[in-house]
Amino acid sequence: MLLSIIIPVYNEQENLTKRLSFLCEQTNKYPIEVIVSISPESSDKSPEVCKNFDKVTIFISDKKGRASQMNFGASKAKGDIFLFLHADVILPNDFYNQVLKAISEGNQFGFFAYQFDKKSTLLNFNSQFTTKDGLFAGGGDQCHFFTKETFTKFNGFNEEFCIMEDFEMMDRIRKQNIPFKIIQSKATVSARKYDNNSWLKVNLINGYVFLKYKLGVHPKKLRKTYKSLLRESL
Repeated sequence: MLLSIIIPVYNEQENLTKRLSFLCEQTNKYPIEVIVSISPESSDKSPEVCKNFDKVTIFISDKKGRASQMNFGASKAKGDIFLFLHADVILPNDFYNQVLKAISEGNQFGFFAYQFDKKSTLLNFNSQFTTKDGLFAGGGDQCHFFTKETFTKFNGFNEEFCIMEDFEMMDRIRKQNIPFKIIQSKATVSARKYDNNSWLKVNLINGYVFLKYKLGVHPKKLRKTYKSLLRESL
């Protein structure tokens, strides 16, 4: 069964080199295609990096924004299953078999628990919340995967959401009672937000923005709030 891995990219040339090396190794073992959907506003050498990997297909998205980039990449994908991967997230080595197992069990959607690429008690505490279903489950760093049929049924990610598109999708998944699985083989997520800020600050900001999302604040206002508070580009 063909798995399409779709990576939305905005100025991620350094992470891409590491990520694509691993993924291209996996294409030699399993039926996988790798699609990189680059933001039209990206200004680094991401396209040149991708051209070093002959098994990677590059597209320049027709719109900016991660939701739009992911939808654009999916529109070009040939797989039976779509997996959306952030450029700074490392999939576990057994990701392909784990995704196929989840789908074979009747799940139409799912995501991975994760750990951080930096060891600390506080970050380990955060990662524990990704192993189970809960209020904050299903963030984009957890690598959403869908059957093509389910993704098409949902018309992809909501492109009005320039931030929180992952949680908006989770809300729709829950409302329609779509069966899903949290894979316990952990992805590895960058701790760079915490390096540039602090554990307490990042968690307070995330909680504050998530609350405003739940209260129905417009995504553009959410993005402005997030960018003004956190030392990280979106």
